[in-house]
Amino acid sequence: MLKRNQILVFIFVVVFGLLYLRLIHLQIVERNRFSMLAIENAAKIVPDPAPRGVIYDRYGKVMVENRPIFAVRVLPYVLSGKSESERGRILNTLSRLLGERVDLKVSATEPIMVKDNIPLATAIRIEEKKRELEGVIVYSRPVRLYPYVNLASHLLGHIGEIEAEELERLRGQGYRLGDVVGKDGVEKIYDRQIRGRDGGKRVEVDVYGTPTRILESLDPVSGADMKLTIDLEMQQAAEKALGKQEGAVVVMDVRSGEILAIASYPNFDPNIFTDSRENWKWKRLERENHPFMNRALAIYPPGSIYKVITLAAALEEGKASADEIMDCPGYYKVYNDRIAKCWLEGGHGPVTVREGLVWSCDIVFYELGKRVGPDLLAKYSKKFGLGMRTGIDLPQEKRGFVPTSKWKEKNMKEPWYDGDSINYGIGQGWVQVTPLQMASVYGSIASGKIVKPYVVKEIKDRNGEVLYKGKPEVIGDVPLSLENLELVRSALRDVVLRATGVATRFTGIPAAGKTGTAENPGKAHAWFICYAPYDDPEIVIASFVAEGEHGDRASAYVARDILKWYKINRVKRDFPPDGPFSQYIVQRGRIRVPYRGNPRD
Repeated sequence: MLKRNQILVFIFVVVFGLLYLRLIHLQIVERNRFSMLAIENAAKIVPDPAPRGVIYDRYGKVMVENRPIFAVRVLPYVLSGKSESERGRILNTLSRLLGERVDLKVSATEPIMVKDNIPLATAIRIEEKKRELEGVIVYSRPVRLYPYVNLASHLLGHIGEIEAEELERLRGQGYRLGDVVGKDGVEKIYDRQIRGRDGGKRVEVDVYGTPTRILESLDPVSGADMKLTIDLEMQQAAEKALGKQEGAVVVMDVRSGEILAIASYPNFDPNIFTDSRENWKWKRLERENHPFMNRALAIYPPGSIYKVITLAAALEEGKASADEIMDCPGYYKVYNDRIAKCWLEGGHGPVTVREGLVWSCDIVFYELGKRVGPDLLAKYSKKFGLGMRTGIDLPQEKRGFVPTSKWKEKNMKEPWYDGDSINYGIGQGWVQVTPLQMASVYGSIASGKIVKPYVVKEIKDRNGEVLYKGKPEVIGDVPLSLENLELVRSALRDVVLRATGVATRFTGIPAAGKTGTAENPGKAHAWFICYAPYDDPEIVIASFVAEGEHGDRASAYVARDILKWYKINRVKRDFPPDGPFSQYIVQRGRIRVPYRGNPRD
């Protein structure tokens, strides 16, 4: 009996000891947390969203701004204090004014959005009956306005409500459920700087949820304004030149890396993301031709625009000399009975290596690709910045790909063949690049320096304090000796003067460039990359048209139209005429043979 009493006493002491320790934990250790919960239960937040910063082009023209829209909220903690008949009357009146049934649970603790983006006339009618609609609030909030609709949509991006995955990642940076955040473009990359700080009212409520007084009122703080490197009028010219062709255009300042225009088509209207009533539009868009993909940063086979890298590797590694003559009969014997054809049926005849670049002779570059081999081609590709991101301040950028012999052995379980090398030499096979990367490659040939591209020039808050400033950044030197660099430049000039790039000859501004036709399942892709003015380069233009078939036409015409616009609207000097026009191939380094074919490459 005594032993049983001792056990009961022991259990009693242990239980009450645990309860006492728990009480101490709640009263002391977790005092602050429960105090905050008590305050939150006694007070409700009525938020006031902050407007995002305005986005300007390089000359101060507005590209993105804000506009107010009206919305209706119901405060459930107010309605919960009403009788059932009174609640019914309020909700019926509201339903009649909105033109749709309002049915909601009043057990919620936070304000409930009833309807967003209501007409101004409806907002006024609800305000006029404010005394009859206790617990109903009409308020305005800022939403994004993209006044140029689809223009530069991939660059600017769009906004939307934060998703669970984003919230988990960004919660420590002050983001909350229901926040509106940038989803793409500069809206996403610089979201923290331009999103602003929300304001609102903290309202004290009684035990029935009825507001008794305002505890705190905070005004929203607008987000910082952003100035882009983009030239709005040039962006318009670039998108007009590209038109409805699937593809991309990049225009970059070769001296600084500033992006002056960057276009991708198909595109989209970012305004549809600011209105929940327009959700059906973007859901339909998703099923169409990938309009949200930024093709300026996507990967494609380069075709003949890659030949400058093959030539650079051959010259720098001593695998060929510029004046070496190679015969182009229109085909190239690989091994056994296999032959690879040149794009020019009948061939270019005996031409120098330099002339091979001017006329994009596949036979010359088959041979150079074979001599240089995959690993040196990969080495020079990487020196020019291929196979890695440029570091531009935009999402979606792809790395591209430059294959090596080891890669093929590891991933395809077979050795590297000469046939692989000749394909590599003309920019076919496994090599993949982005239009931005190729703009950077040709920009480096123009300036002698590899610069990092960027699109944001400056971010300032409303007090004028600079929060961010984009600056030119030189990554390295072009991997060519001065002698070889001048040779490549002069060959690219001849491409425009008398070979496959003559479409851009008639623009009033001297240019140098390269056409490219990249084989692809289905129709071939078309490329044209050029820089101008030739004697003192300012800009480089990369034009890509998916399934455009002919680089000398589809993509060259896009670049031509942009160059014409640039000459008329931005160039402050005149240039001497190019002289009489004629297309000819220089054979054996001295004999001019008139060209009467139809350029393709």
